[in-house]
Formats: sequence, C-alpha cells, structure tokens
Amino acid sequence: MRTAPLQLRDGDDERLAAIVRSSTVKAGLARRARMVLLAHQGQSNAAIARTVGVSRPTVISWRVR
Repeated sequence: MRTAPLQLRDGDDERLAAIVRSSTVKAGLARRARMVLLAHQGQSNAAIARTVGVSRPTVISWRVR
C-alpha cells in the first residue's frame, strides 16, 4: 500500500532541510525533520523507518502530527 505524500506549506521543506543539515540541532530534531521530508517526498512508512532507523509506528505517529 502506497502512502500519499505529506503536504507541507510553502517554505517548510527548505526549513526542514536546513534542520537536517545543521550540525547544532539535537539529533532527535534532525531525525524527525528527516522523517517529515521523506514523507513529503512520497517515501513509504517502511522505507522511512529503514532509512532513519526508527520503527514504522514511530514514522506513522509523526505523519499524523
């Protein structure tokens, strides 16, 4: 089952990408930003979980938020 890409507001993807690239943000924040970006790019929950190193339910809960 393919999950629909997560919709973001204008500029959100650039801000999230900056968080992911930052060397000064906490690792948890960068991981969450990466999950949201991958969801926006249309990646499946399972693929995001494998890429980021979290469980599928964690990805799903962040998608809901």
